[in-house]
Amino acid sequence: MRKSTVYLAILILLLLLVAGCETEGNTEKENSKHTDVEYAGSTIKIKDEYSEWNLSSKFDYQTKSYSGESITYEVIGNKHGFGITGKFPIVAGESEKYFWFYWGEENIKNQPVKVMAYKKGSDELNKVFSGKFYEGAQIKEKEVNMPSHLKLPSAGVWNLLVYINDELSGNVVVDVLPIK
Repeated sequence: MRKSTVYLAILILLLLLVAGCETEGNTEKENSKHTDVEYAGSTIKIKDEYSEWNLSSKFDYQTKSYSGESITYEVIGNKHGFGITGKFPIVAGESEKYFWFYWGEENIKNQPVKVMAYKKGSDELNKVFSGKFYEGAQIKEKEVNMPSHLKLPSAGVWNLLVYINDELSGNVVVDVLPIK
């Protein structure tokens, strides 16, 4: 009788241990944070690193043209990732030309690029541009740019998500002003 009680106690302890590990594993999955947005009837998960709502930094970027002339651009973005330059401030409903820059280690030249956007407080994802950073647009070894036209439908804070080969690779968060 005593042996069966000991075995029963050990069995209960093992079950509690296994149940505790399972609960811990589920908690880790729940803590893996993301934002759900809707696009074309599907739910897309955006990792937390790309769903922050702090406006991207604005900075001056200096480079040289093909002729060697010094050029300065006002850029919104990340100095070690993606940024845009063009007509600032961005105004809702106006289609304007913007140049996208990429400064980074990955070779993204001639790869398909898609820019998707969603507005703070919304869960609807909008496709705003597709194109590619083509090799002929490279000015420096680790710099490439791409022209685009952007039109964001309404005022507010927008998160512009940059997909390279359908993989989310970076973002730029911008403030869009209401139509004048």
